[in-house]
Amino acid sequence: MKKLGKISHISNRGRVILRSNQTPGFGLPVFMKNKKRFGTVADVFGPTKNPYISVKAIAKNSKNLEYRVGESLYVSPTPNKKRGRRKRKKK
Repeated sequence: MKKLGKISHISNRGRVILRSNQTPGFGLPVFMKNKKRFGTVADVFGPTKNPYISVKAIAKNSKNLEYRVGESLYVSPTPNKKRGRRKRKKK
């Protein structure tokens, strides 16, 4: 697991905002230190060297998220492979 960054604040829409030194892909799962899933990457904005990351949390109650300010979040180093049916070749 790669460290994504520390939670800086909660937005007015209930998204978790953190500062990072890397740019993750959209929709990647975000985890807490105990390897429980926290949410997904919703947006990346700000300067390119140290962007801000917006994470859509799984927990719906934003008041509980305010207590998590300062915690570190992590992202999986390799994205999950897409699963699905293979397309048949046309003859």
